[in-house]
Amino acid sequence: MRWSAGIIVCFLLLLGTCAQAQRTRYGTIKGTVLDSLSRRTLESASVAVFQTSDSSLVNYAITTRKGEFTIGGVPLNTPCRLVITNRGYEELSRSVILPVDVKELRLDTILLVKSFNELKAVTVTALRPPVTVKPDTLEFNVSSFKTMPNAMMEDLLKQLPGVDVDKDGNVTINGKKVSKITVDGREFFGGDPKIALKNLPKDIIDKLQVVDNKTREARFNKTTDGNEDLAINLTLRKEAQKGWFGRISAGYGTNERYEGAAMVNFFNGAKQFSILGNASNTNRGSVAGGDFNIATSRSTLDGGGGGLTRAASGGLNFSDNIGRQIKMNGSYFYNNSHTDNVSKIQRQNILPDTSFWYYSDNNSINDYSNHRLTLNASYTIDTLTEMHINSNLGTTQSDVVNINQARSTTVDGRLINTSENTYSTDGTGKNISTEFFFSRRFRKQGRGFTIGLNYNYSDQSSVNDNVGQNEFYKNGAPDSLDVVNQRSDATSNGKVVSFTASYSEPVTSNLNAIFRYNYTRNLNYSDKITNRYNAVTGKYDLEDTAFTNAFRNINETHTPDVSLSFNKNKYRAALGTGVQFLQQDNLTITNGNLLQQYYINVTPSANLGYHFSKTGSVSIFYNGRNQQPSIQQLQPVPDNSNPLYVNLGNPDLRPSFFHNINLQVRESKGNSYWFTGFTYNTTRNQIIYQSWFDDVGKQYSQPVNVNGNFGMSGNLQYSHTWKKRDMILRMNLGSNGYFNRNHTFTNQVSVTSNAYSLSQSIGLNFTYKQVLSIMPSFNVRFNKTQYSQSLQDAAFNTKTFSVSAFWNQPKWLILENNLQYSYNSQIAPGFNKSVTMWSAAVNCLLFKKQQGILRLAVYDILRQNVGVSRSITQTYIEDRQTQVLQQYFLLSFIYNLRKFNGAKGN
Repeated sequence: MRWSAGIIVCFLLLLGTCAQAQRTRYGTIKGTVLDSLSRRTLESASVAVFQTSDSSLVNYAITTRKGEFTIGGVPLNTPCRLVITNRGYEELSRSVILPVDVKELRLDTILLVKSFNELKAVTVTALRPPVTVKPDTLEFNVSSFKTMPNAMMEDLLKQLPGVDVDKDGNVTINGKKVSKITVDGREFFGGDPKIALKNLPKDIIDKLQVVDNKTREARFNKTTDGNEDLAINLTLRKEAQKGWFGRISAGYGTNERYEGAAMVNFFNGAKQFSILGNASNTNRGSVAGGDFNIATSRSTLDGGGGGLTRAASGGLNFSDNIGRQIKMNGSYFYNNSHTDNVSKIQRQNILPDTSFWYYSDNNSINDYSNHRLTLNASYTIDTLTEMHINSNLGTTQSDVVNINQARSTTVDGRLINTSENTYSTDGTGKNISTEFFFSRRFRKQGRGFTIGLNYNYSDQSSVNDNVGQNEFYKNGAPDSLDVVNQRSDATSNGKVVSFTASYSEPVTSNLNAIFRYNYTRNLNYSDKITNRYNAVTGKYDLEDTAFTNAFRNINETHTPDVSLSFNKNKYRAALGTGVQFLQQDNLTITNGNLLQQYYINVTPSANLGYHFSKTGSVSIFYNGRNQQPSIQQLQPVPDNSNPLYVNLGNPDLRPSFFHNINLQVRESKGNSYWFTGFTYNTTRNQIIYQSWFDDVGKQYSQPVNVNGNFGMSGNLQYSHTWKKRDMILRMNLGSNGYFNRNHTFTNQVSVTSNAYSLSQSIGLNFTYKQVLSIMPSFNVRFNKTQYSQSLQDAAFNTKTFSVSAFWNQPKWLILENNLQYSYNSQIAPGFNKSVTMWSAAVNCLLFKKQQGILRLAVYDILRQNVGVSRSITQTYIEDRQTQVLQQYFLLSFIYNLRKFNGAKGN
C-alpha cells in the first residue's frame, strides 16, 4: 500500500507543477448579464467560451442570482468566441481575445434581448452551452464533455457535475436515484438504467436530459410527493437516428474464465430495434453488452459477490409508430445462471442471561432462469385526450440444493445439538401485470380527469425435499434424535386489482382542487401440503399435519381524498387528506378459523416548496401510508427448511402505518452543487421478528407488531468542478448519518437498541485532455449500537480507499488501473481486517478508425479477495466466510460497429 500512496503523491506533485506552469498561459473572463429592457439581472444563463479555430469548448459557467459569471482557463492571445444563452432570449455571440499582459478581462454589462420566435426563424448554431437549466429539466450537451475513446454512457456520467455512479453501476444525480432511462422518449429494455448506460456509446448521444420520474397521474395533475426518483432521457444525434451501431466482444483467460457479448442496434427515425446477448463465468451477472471496462464493473473486482457464477442472457427491444397517433414499444429479456457457493458461519448467540455458539458448513447449488416481456402502447386521440396501456409478463424457474452441517455448543465447548440436513427445492413462478391509463383535459386551463386501472397476478409453486437428522444433547451427552424426511408441495398466488380516478378543477389561476378515489382489492392464497416418507410404500404419503396448512388473505381498501395544489412564481404548496377504509380477512382453510379486522386510517399529505433561485430550492414533505403484512408472514405454518432455525407465521398481524417527514435543500451555482436532506420516520404497528430458543438450542422466529420505533437521517453533499484549459478537476464531498431506535425481543425479553452511524467521504475526478484520467476516493464510517438489558454494545468503523486511473498516449494505447483498499475493524480474529484489491489492464486500439480493441486484464493481482464479513446485532455476533472469485487473467477482443446515414461502415 505504501508504494501505491507514493505513486499517488508523486503524481499530485507533478500535477501541481504542471498547474503552476499553466498559470502564466491562461486568464479569466468576468461579466454581468442583464435583461435589455428591464435591466434586471438574469440568473442561470449559460456562458461558454469556445476556441475559434476548431470550435472546441474551453470552459463554461452559469450566471449567479446577481447575473454574474467567471470563466477561468481561457488561453491568452488566442481568438475565442463567447456564447451566452438563456431560455426566452436570443443567443449572444462575440469574439474575445485576452492580451498576453491581461490575466483578467472584465467585460462591460451584457444585455440579452427577448426572443420572439413567432416573428422570425430560429437559427441553430454549433456552439451550444454545455449545461442548460430549464424549469423541470436539467440538460447536458454530451459533446462538451470529453471521455476516453469508445466510451459508453456510463463513462460520460462520471464526468458530469452532481452525478455519482457507485461500484454496482447505480446512478444518483444531485442526491436522487436514477430508476429509468429512455431513448428519444421511448423505453429501452424496460427502462433498465444499467442496460442502457453500459451498452449505448457516448458518441451517438446528443443531449442527456434529467427529469423527475413521476407517475402519469402526477405528471397530468402536476403534483409531487417529494419521493420521486429521477429519469434520464437520451436524445440521439441527428446522424445516429438512421443507421446501425453496436459492439461485439469475446474473451478467454486463466482458470477457464470466459466472457462473450454482442449488441446490435438499428434506428430509423421512430423505428428502433436492438438485440443483445452475453455469456460469462466471471461473476458479472446478466448485464449484457460486452462490458469489459474494469472501472465500470467494480463488482467483478470485488469478486462479484459470494460463490462462483456461470451466467448467460439475451434480449431484444423495439419501438415504432403506427400512423401519427399510436406509439408502440416493447422488449424481451432472458437470464440464466448457475451458482456454486461454499460458506462457513460462526455465530455467538447472545441471550439476556447467557450465550452459546453455532457453527455451520454450507454447500449450495442454485440454477435460476427467467423470461421477461414488456409491451407498451399509447394512443393520442386528440390534442387533449390520451390513452396508455402497459403490460408485463415474467416467468421464473429455480432449482436449489442446500447441504448444511451444523452444531451448537456452550461457551465451554459442550455440545447442545448437531444437524445434518439437505434441503432442495424445485420451483416455478409467473407474474402478469397490466396498467391502463386514460386522461382528458378540458379547454379551461387546469381542468381535467384521469382514470387508471391496474391488474397484477402472481403464481408460485415448488416441490421441497427436507432430509436430515438432528441430535440433541443434555450435559454434553446424547439425549434424543430427530430424523426428518419430508416432501412439501407449496403453492401461492395473488391477485391485485386497483382502480383510481381523479378530477382536477381550477379554483383560481394559481390554485387547483384535486379530487381522487382509489379502490384496491388484494387476494392472496397459500397452500402447503407436507408428507413424511413411508418406508413401506417407498413414497411420501404420510401427512405431516404440523407442517400442512392452507391459508387465504383478502385486503380491501376504499380511499377517497381531496387536495389543494398551489403554484405561483417561486412557490409551490399542496395540502391533502384522505380516509382509508380497510378490511382484512385471514382465513385458515385447514381448520376454518376466520379472523376479520377493520381499520380506518387517515392518510394526510402536505408539501411546501420555494425556489429561491432558478437552480436552488427548499422543499418539505409529509405523508402517511399503510402497509399490509405478506402472506408468508400471516400463514400459521412452520418453515423448517433449517431444522435448527424454524420460522413461524402470525395470522394476528395488524397492518403497519408509516409517518414520514422529508426536508430537502439543493442549489446549483455555476460549477458548484450542494444538497442537504433530513428525514424522520416513525411506524405504528411495525412488523418485526422476535426470536427465542428452546431448551435444546433450537431457534424460533415469528413476526409481531411493535410500537415506538423511529429513525432519523441526514446527509450533505457538495460538488465543485474546476476547469483550466485542458485540465478538469471535480471534487465530491459527502457526509451522512442516522439514528434509529428499535424495540425488539431477545428470547422473548423486550430489548431496546439505539443505533448511530456517521460517514464522511471525498472523491476527486481529474482529467487531462483525453490522455489522463485519475479518480481517487475515500470513505470512513463510524457505527455504534447500544442495547438495554445486559446485552453487549457494539462499535466498529470501516475505511475504504479506491483509485481508478486511465492513460491514453499514444492514441492506440489505453492503460487502466484500479486499486481498492478496505478496512473493517469488526472482522473476526484470524482474518485480515484490511484487504487490497488491485486490477489492471492494457488496451491496444486497432484499425484505421480504432474500432477494434485488444485487451489484456488481470484481476486481483495481490490475491487478497476474500469473502469474510462480520454482522453484529442485538441477538448475535456472526462471522461468515464465503467462496469468491480470485485472481485470473483475461485476454479479450472488442469490435465497435458503426454505420449511419449511408456512410461507409467500420
